[in-house]
Amino acid sequence: MKYLIRALKYLVYFAVIFFLIVGIVYLFSAQKMAGLSFVDLFKEGSLPKIALFFVAVAAIYPKLSFYRKDVALDGDFTKYAELVDGVMKDLDYVVEKREPGCVTYIKKSAYARLTRMYEDRITFETGDVPVYVEGYRKDLLRILSALNYRVRQQQREGETE
Repeated sequence: MKYLIRALKYLVYFAVIFFLIVGIVYLFSAQKMAGLSFVDLFKEGSLPKIALFFVAVAAIYPKLSFYRKDVALDGDFTKYAELVDGVMKDLDYVVEKREPGCVTYIKKSAYARLTRMYEDRITFETGDVPVYVEGYRKDLLRILSALNYRVRQQQREGETE
């Protein structure tokens, strides 16, 4: 169900962006060519093909954009919970909910959440080892990179003591 909702959100998002761009082109073209209608910008029969293309892209996009990855930590997640909270805070995330076996974070900024269509949730499934993290691929790669760096840094500091 979550996949279908994401696909529908992206379908609307792509359609809005498309019509904004085409609307701007129409406004500039209509000034030069009197009598030009919005539909005249398209070849006859192309609108259903464009709609089909948007449906196909919106159906595939969530599969490519959302990701689930395991995080290799030395031991239980509770050992690294403060470290993860620090990384997420530095990347402007706040705890949405903390339950046994699952911690979810969302973006702090309402504007950032809106631009991502409220699909900004990062979920840490902490019940088993390895810990699984799920979310938007681009954000997830940034978070995991920062987390791995901090874990290595913490391990180096532990070795020198």
